[in-house]
Amino acid sequence: MTTNTAGAPAAVSARPLLSSLLRLAGPVALARLGVMGMGVADVVMVGHLAPKELAYLALGWSPTAVLMLAGIGLLTGVQVLSANAIGRERPQDAGTVLRHGLWLSAAAGAVSILMLSLGAEPLLRAFGIAPDLAFTAARVASVLGFSLPLHLAFIACSYFLEGVKRPNGATVIMWLANGINIAANFWLIPQFGAVGSGWATVSSRVFLLVAVLAWIALMPKTGQFRLLDRAEPEAPRMRDILRIGGAAALSQAAEAGAFTGMTIIAARIGSEVVAAYQIVLNAMAVGFMIALGFCSATAVLAAEALGRKDKQRARRASWTGVWTNLVAMGAFAIAFLLFPFAIAHAYTNDLGVVALCVAAMPIAGLALLPDGTQGVLAHALRAHQDNWFPTSSHVLAYVLVMPPLGWLLAEHQGLGVIGLAQAILWASLLSASVLAWRLIWVTRKRT
Repeated sequence: MTTNTAGAPAAVSARPLLSSLLRLAGPVALARLGVMGMGVADVVMVGHLAPKELAYLALGWSPTAVLMLAGIGLLTGVQVLSANAIGRERPQDAGTVLRHGLWLSAAAGAVSILMLSLGAEPLLRAFGIAPDLAFTAARVASVLGFSLPLHLAFIACSYFLEGVKRPNGATVIMWLANGINIAANFWLIPQFGAVGSGWATVSSRVFLLVAVLAWIALMPKTGQFRLLDRAEPEAPRMRDILRIGGAAALSQAAEAGAFTGMTIIAARIGSEVVAAYQIVLNAMAVGFMIALGFCSATAVLAAEALGRKDKQRARRASWTGVWTNLVAMGAFAIAFLLFPFAIAHAYTNDLGVVALCVAAMPIAGLALLPDGTQGVLAHALRAHQDNWFPTSSHVLAYVLVMPPLGWLLAEHQGLGVIGLAQAILWASLLSASVLAWRLIWVTRKRT
């Protein structure tokens, strides 16, 4: 067997790599589907139990999602550095990374609560949302804000578990939390509408954090991570997490902000359009959760290989993740093309909203192919410590191109939800193309 200059194996069989990718991606994708499951349950249950409040929920989630995704991006370094520590055979460093991640999630969550409590309603009004719609949507956002520190701390724990290749616990806990969320929704939505759904989210995320901390404390061989010990001098520091996560946070905030802008464009057109757009986006997000499984698995395998200085395996892990994810997104695209009415009707009984969704679903399904691909490419690049190029690409595609194109097609040309779906498709194609070129360049340069 040949070796690279660092002494690591250079020839790696594709089959074991694919097997490792799928074993890690499966539980992670299930966990991400569980995260999305809460959002799906909220939309479906509000859509059936209080359908007139669906627009409030959609707009309430808009600013909340920006802050939540920025916080998740900020914690990306927990996953990458934990996996890198395992590759270097220093599990105690992974424990240090987790502690930093928990402090970071608490700080980011506190800032998010303050921003949503004070700024949600003025922001929505500034974008031309009707005062009564903005008022109730801001109440929803304020309630959801209290769930963010809890959720971000859970994400830090999940990223740690994924980085050390023990993702199953977070997956089980997330799906148990979905049951709590559904039960709370049944109780609260009939009385309090979309605001009640927000409180159901808070209650389920309290369970998430308590359960995942207990799981980590009690899992076998947890002592090797030295979770309560003082950090060693060579262990990663907070600035190392921020070096990776800062770029990811800006990238995800920019992308989420752009999608929030698209929601506002939909709201400017009418309440049925914003409800339909929320359903289409929610359905797309279910597919994207599978892509996130491949994102995380690709990043972990590539970062672990780089920790062992095996650059060839890191390159192969990156491209294996890209192509495997593309096959999975193709399956979702086919479902969107063949069953648009069934998907839309599962969310709401409002036939006017369903009709708008059905028209946009085929385009949204096609958009999943480049959208999922660009996500895996971005994670692969960050595993290679190429942190800021994906951010620049996301700003180009999702901030500079998508919202103006969405406004032109949806509002100016009157295409509504179809125009918004087309804008997502073209922006995702641009992002995937640029990031694919970059990964080719980075992996060829470094192998």
